[in-house]
Amino acid sequence: MPSDTVTLTVNGKDYAGFKSVRIEAGVERAARSFEVSVTDRWPGSAEQVRRIKPGDAVVVKIGNDVVCTGFVDAVPVNYDSNSITIDIRGRSKTADLVDCAADNPTGQFKQLKAEAIAQKLAGQYGVKVVAETDTGNALTDHQIQQGESAFESLDRLAKHRQILMTDNGNGDLVIAKPGSGGKAASSLELGVNILLASAGFDYSEVYTDYSVKGQSSRQGNDADWDANSAAQMASAKGSAKDSSLKRRRVLVVRQSGQADGKTCQDRANYEQRVRAAKAGEIRYKVVGWRQKDGSLWRPNLTVAIKDSIMQVNTEMLISEVIWTLDDGGMIAELVCISPDAFLKIDA
Repeated sequence: MPSDTVTLTVNGKDYAGFKSVRIEAGVERAARSFEVSVTDRWPGSAEQVRRIKPGDAVVVKIGNDVVCTGFVDAVPVNYDSNSITIDIRGRSKTADLVDCAADNPTGQFKQLKAEAIAQKLAGQYGVKVVAETDTGNALTDHQIQQGESAFESLDRLAKHRQILMTDNGNGDLVIAKPGSGGKAASSLELGVNILLASAGFDYSEVYTDYSVKGQSSRQGNDADWDANSAAQMASAKGSAKDSSLKRRRVLVVRQSGQADGKTCQDRANYEQRVRAAKAGEIRYKVVGWRQKDGSLWRPNLTVAIKDSIMQVNTEMLISEVIWTLDDGGMIAELVCISPDAFLKIDA
């Protein structure tokens, strides 16, 4: 099996031997993060780590696998009469897209594909864009809103095209779709590799009946306007049902903007599927950071799950992975959810 030694490379020097490690990555995260800690008898070898400063470029590896490329955010230090503890915290290069303003001379993009717009916004912060999926035709118009961050602008763009904006181990901004990362080599099975599982199964935001209503302003010439036109405008609505609850619960949603029957129906289907998916989220912990083929567990993989306690026997999406090392050993925490949770509409 490949090595699982965690190494930070900063200013050309490798640092390892950390007492605790936490690295987080997920499809809903614009920037993955890491935190490592070294504790030693004062003023022992931990003092070497003090050469690392906030703002330093850093590459984080698990064995030979690059899991985060970015910058050090903070280096807190604590000590007592017996020991010194130094933490190193940082995030992917894409963190600048989260923290910093969407900066473009015109503030407007016309007739450009999503990845081209993303590259113009991300490129100003030295971030490369990688498209793992087709983003469709060029957008007619995308405008930066006053005061929004680069990622906020990109996230609005993503909602129009039902795509995800996330990152990878190299610090690139990745345009993806749920599951575009492929299928996990290992399954999650009760009694085999599942160490711990937890699920809220909170259905307080789930309903049995979804009704979406909207309206459209009158358009066209008077000669084209008739009783049928008026009836169609008045009947801008959509509905969806969920049989997972026994008692009747109704949600009525008013669709904003110009709405026709299809728009309302799409919104009704969206509300039903996304709410049901989020209610079914499950967190699993497994021993070790790697799958049976030696590859790391990572976000945006679909994984087969066989868990009779959670009553799951299907494939789900790994939306988030947290690699941890502490006194409890080397653990991978996998957040699993239906891909429907990431449906997007221009609502």
